[in-house]
Order: sequence, then structure tokens, then C-alpha cells
Amino acid sequence: MGSKRHWRPLLSVMALATGVSLMVAAHGVAANRAAAAPKNPQAFGTLRAVIDTIDYLDPQQAYTGQSWWAMWNVYETLLTYRHVDGPAGYKLVPGLAQSLPTVSRNGKVYKFKLRKGLKYSSGAPVKATDFEWAIKRGFLAQGQGVGFYTDIAGAEAYSKNPTPGGDISGITANNAKRTINIRLDKPRGDFLTILALLFAAPVPANTDPSIQNGSIPGTGPYKFSNYDPNRSFTMVRNPYFKATKYIPKGNPNTVEVALVGDADAATQRVINGQSDYSNAAIPPDRIADAKSKGRLILRKTANTYYFWMNIREAPFNKLKVRQAVNYALDRKALQTLVWGGLGRPTQNVLPPTYPSYRKLNLYPHNLTKAKTLITQAGAKGAKVTVWTRNVSDAVTAAQYYTSLLNQIGLDASLNVLPRATYYTTIGNVNTHAQTGWARWLEDYPHPLDWFDVLLNGNRITDQDNNNFAWYKNKKTDAQIENLKKAPILTPAVNARWAKVEKQIMQRAPWAPWSNRVFPEFFSRNMSCIHIQLLYGIDLARLCKK
Repeated sequence: MGSKRHWRPLLSVMALATGVSLMVAAHGVAANRAAAAPKNPQAFGTLRAVIDTIDYLDPQQAYTGQSWWAMWNVYETLLTYRHVDGPAGYKLVPGLAQSLPTVSRNGKVYKFKLRKGLKYSSGAPVKATDFEWAIKRGFLAQGQGVGFYTDIAGAEAYSKNPTPGGDISGITANNAKRTINIRLDKPRGDFLTILALLFAAPVPANTDPSIQNGSIPGTGPYKFSNYDPNRSFTMVRNPYFKATKYIPKGNPNTVEVALVGDADAATQRVINGQSDYSNAAIPPDRIADAKSKGRLILRKTANTYYFWMNIREAPFNKLKVRQAVNYALDRKALQTLVWGGLGRPTQNVLPPTYPSYRKLNLYPHNLTKAKTLITQAGAKGAKVTVWTRNVSDAVTAAQYYTSLLNQIGLDASLNVLPRATYYTTIGNVNTHAQTGWARWLEDYPHPLDWFDVLLNGNRITDQDNNNFAWYKNKKTDAQIENLKKAPILTPAVNARWAKVEKQIMQRAPWAPWSNRVFPEFFSRNMSCIHIQLLYGIDLARLCKK
């Protein structure tokens, strides 16, 4: 690169930076600077919510939809998403940044400037250098999202020997000028959406790398006031937050969240008036009852539920065994058994909302063929442990799956883990987990969020691994790495993603089975119910009658 860089406003290079085309405005932007929002007259006292589980309340560690649902309102990022319904909720807008960045013509350098007067919920000023500390803290803590940021110049080298005093050369910050410059080793089409992930939320530079559940000061409209592990947490207003054009102050003064893994009990709490809202997977036999005693909203979102098979562990190191599992699944029956019909059968990794989606039908239900493949693989009677988490719908699905494995000739048993430790346990190489239940809800609307995070062998880690199948394939890994460079999701690029997906599913590391429709259950006294496409029910905009 020459010494003189050429710059242009973000709007003229947005296609290069995020792949906005053909994603139903999924990566659109609004270039306006953040401005003060009018006061909301719909404020009320306490929202009482019940959700099934969280993993962490630490921005560099949390990686579940339930955690992010709350934390989106506690930790702001440089760029964020609008609090609106519909496809416009996918649009990137300024968060802590005063405007969208300028991007170099080669797509490798991003320049941001923070808004004036930003403060954490502790009252301490937000500094430009806090952004670099957040990225460094992720590496120091071996956070679950560090793989997203290794394309920043110097980050890969830093990750090999992270120290608090070390430097990531691709990040330069000037506190006096409030500027943050980020340089990449190579262009990455989804980089702006990666900066909007909570992993990149700035935190005070003295924040210890160890997990700090609910105790790290934030910059959003709310702050955590207490956290009782595996039982509850509370959010209250951040007195130092100033609303912007894109980030509202929020309606509830306090949000009390109970953690209840039993969907039946969670549903009953709303019916009894103990809670205002639950996101539990309502038991199929209670859906009619819920509709008659509260407000049931069916939320469509990008998600895939699947059973993973660890290709390193017998008997799933044999292709025929993995194919047998796919043939054996009665995906249509699973929708009724688990969701009461509130789901769509699938054999795909990608959800059907993506332009890269091409419906796969590689494994039509055939139990006889499945049994034959098990015999041909020499796997009859092989002992298998099925792993799942202690949440009602996950247990129901895993019980069906365990029974099915036994039907086709394996010797399977079920191991149910606590909600809080499930993902870290199966994502640890020393667990040697063979197969189990999982789901994926999009972090950001791009195929890389699925194939790079979940099925790229280059992203496998010994701890906190998201590739539960430990799937590594030289051919598909290379294609994923090459597609990272594609700046725009053109029809040709979408076709390439579809080809990668088909090749992966022919190797059958997963047995996908559902694109779920989420039941969101409210008491009758709740109104102003809004759905943000990435984060679900927008708690900041809820109100009471």
C-alpha cells in the first residue's frame, strides 16, 4: 500500500464492507449522526421476565441469544442495530460512534470517532483505547468470540501470547481526539457486522480478563444491579445514559429476570401473574391454554436446530453412520413432538430466510436404509452417549434422538447437563462428546455466521469450540476462507455458498431438523410488543396497559 491512502464515505463502499445487496436490507445503513431522541411517555415500573437460561453476563464471554437479549441494552458497540420491527432492524447505525466510519478503498482500514461525553454506568468516561482493551480482553480470557477478530492486523500474533501490556498493531486509538482506527490484514465482507457484536463492546481498561458476570460497567440504557447464578438477574436504568436517535432510553425502569428451565413452570408463571413475559418453548399440550389466558406472539427468526455428530469420535467417524442418522430422523414428527407444530422441517444448515438458501433433500426419511447403513459400517451395538442441556425442549428432542439411535442399531444413552455448563462442556476437546443437541440463532445476517463459526475446521479450538462436530474438511474449509473475501452477496456468491452447504451436508456432520417459530408469551397487561429481528422481543419498547 502506498503512503497516501484514499478514503471515501461509508455509503459509497457499503457493498464492499458488508455485502448489503440481496440481504433484504440486512446490512443496510443510515448515515445520519446520532441525535437526541424525544422522551418516551410510556415508561413504567417493573418488567418481570422469565427466560430459560443464559451463559454469561460478560460482553467478551456471553454467546447465547438469551444473554444478548438483555446485554444489547447494557453494552453498546461502535455500531449497532436499530430498535425497529421488520427488515429495517438489520440496518447498521451509529452506536458509540458519532457516525458510520470511513473505509479505505481497499476495504482494509476503518476510521471511527466516538460521540462526545460518553460515560459508563459507573460514571467513568469512555475512552477510545477501551475498544482495544475489549478486543485484547477477549484474547486474554479466551473468550468465545475471539475468532471474529483475528483478521485485525496483529491480532493473530497477539493471540499466540496475549499479555495485558501487549499490543494489537492494527488498532490505534487517540483518547484526546476520540478516534479509533482499525486496520485489517485482508478485506472481510462482514467486518462492520462483526464490530456490532457484543464481543467488541468497549469496557473500562482496568476490567479484569476473568469472567465478570453482571459487574462490568456498561454504556447502554440499563445496567445490571445484581446476578444470582442460575436463578435471576436484575437490570435498572443507567443514570449516565443519554438516548440517541437510534438507541431509546427504554420504557421499564427495572427489569427483573428469572431463569427457569422448565417451560411448563415458566408458562404458568405468566398465567398466574407472577411474570409479564416468557420466551419458554411452551409445551405442545399447553399452547391452546396459553392463547386463551395471555397474549401468544409467534416470532419467526433465523435459526436452525440440529443434532451434531463428532467426526473424530467413533462411531461417528464413519460417514455411513452419520448418513444413517440423517435418514432415520422423522423431521416432520419432531416439529409436533417438540414444538406442537411450531417449526419447519429442514435438512439445511442455513435458514430459509437467507438468499444463499437452496432447499436440500439429501436424506428422505427411511428407517430401513438407516439400519442397513449402520450394519454396513460395522457399527451395530456401538455405545453412544447423547448430550443435551436441561431445558424442556432440548430434553424432549434428545430423548427422541436417543431412542432413534437405539432403533437403528446403536447402543445409546442420554446425558443431561445443567444449562449453564452445557456448551462449554461439549465444546471442550477433553470431553470427547460423541453427539448431541444444539441450536444456532444468527449473530448477524450473513452466511459466514453459520459456516465460518460452526463448520470451518480452521476455527476449531480446544476450549469453547462452537464446531461441536469437530468438522474439518480441506475442500470446504478452503471455500469458506475464499468466500470471506467476497464483498457482495451477488447471485453468483450465493450460489457458491449453496454449493458449500450441499458439500458439507453430503459429509453429514449435522442432522438438522428444525427452523423453529418462537412462542413469546405475555400477560394480558402487556402491550407495545415489538420484535427486533436479531435480538427478539425488544424489552426497551415494551409497555403496560
